[in-house]
Amino acid sequence: MTRIAVLGGGNGGFAAAAHLSTLGHTPQLYNRSKETIAAIQREGGIRYSGVLSEGEGFATVPVVTTDLGQALDGADLVMVCLPANALAPLADQLATHLNGVRPILLNPGGTGGALVVRRVLREAGRSPLPPVAQTNTLTYICRKRSDEHVHISSLVENVRCAAVPSSDQPSVIETVRELYPSIQPVSDVLHAGLSNVNAVLHAPGAVLSAAWIEHSDGDFRFYYDAGTPAVANVMADIDEERLAIADALALDVEPFPRMFADIGSTTEAAGKSGSFLRMLRESEPNKSIKAPSSVDHRYFHEDFPFGVVPMSALGRYAGVATPVMDSLITIAASLTETDFWTVGWTEDDLGLNDDGSETDRSDRV
Repeated sequence: MTRIAVLGGGNGGFAAAAHLSTLGHTPQLYNRSKETIAAIQREGGIRYSGVLSEGEGFATVPVVTTDLGQALDGADLVMVCLPANALAPLADQLATHLNGVRPILLNPGGTGGALVVRRVLREAGRSPLPPVAQTNTLTYICRKRSDEHVHISSLVENVRCAAVPSSDQPSVIETVRELYPSIQPVSDVLHAGLSNVNAVLHAPGAVLSAAWIEHSDGDFRFYYDAGTPAVANVMADIDEERLAIADALALDVEPFPRMFADIGSTTEAAGKSGSFLRMLRESEPNKSIKAPSSVDHRYFHEDFPFGVVPMSALGRYAGVATPVMDSLITIAASLTETDFWTVGWTEDDLGLNDDGSETDRSDRV
């Protein structure tokens, strides 16, 4: 049995707490908003449905709190299931609670979230620094159906994971595999960041479907109805840029359709075909998921500044042009009236331009 501090009361946090409880682990759930967790505090746990049971089940969560220290107390692992824009502020809060040994897992970590969190902890004076790991996508496909109920439609397989510093990666992966046995370690956190699923999967459809989203309040299937040949073409172009960045950094990152199949989100045949259109059409776990109801949504406000923008930054760092990514970022910024270039993670946020001991890539990643 492992005691896990699950930080976040959204879809991912609820799914993680429920799933890990059913496995016999002890989740301790934290959320800063009392209203978000009030119902499960009263009930003493989370109702769940989907792949964990034939009907509806109930998972006991012994600690549900707005007190970060209480959630962390005695935890063997700190699992962060929060939007990427919350990672840096949370790291600043965590700095006073960490002992430099207990690992942090960002589930998921966006494009380079582990580097951002480690930089914030260092700047906050945390010493020694704890190992920080990140996944390339959330380990669940899930949605909250009420304040106390989460529906989990898929346990994502073969999720990519890496830790910083890389010297701590074997021990961190061993801990994470107690919870997710199929986790797949990759070479370093730059590899994990460049494997960010949502940056490729959400960005083209979000921009190209913006008028439809606003006209219908999102009343269509985002991955299936909007998974048209044009959207698939743009995804393929983004993937070419992503693979070029990885190649320049000597990272063996696989083509997106193959990775999407490997994590169980589309058929093996679609993954092998390399067709983005087929990949979308044959994505059974995502098929019924509706589009955002407006452009004020995480597909824009999370996946662009903390997914696509840092990929573009890695392109600059590696000397690789990213015209399609850059165009999408600029259009998304215009659609939402938000300067994603300013609020998103840059080379400095990722610590790529650091001087001194952190300039050695083996220490950074």
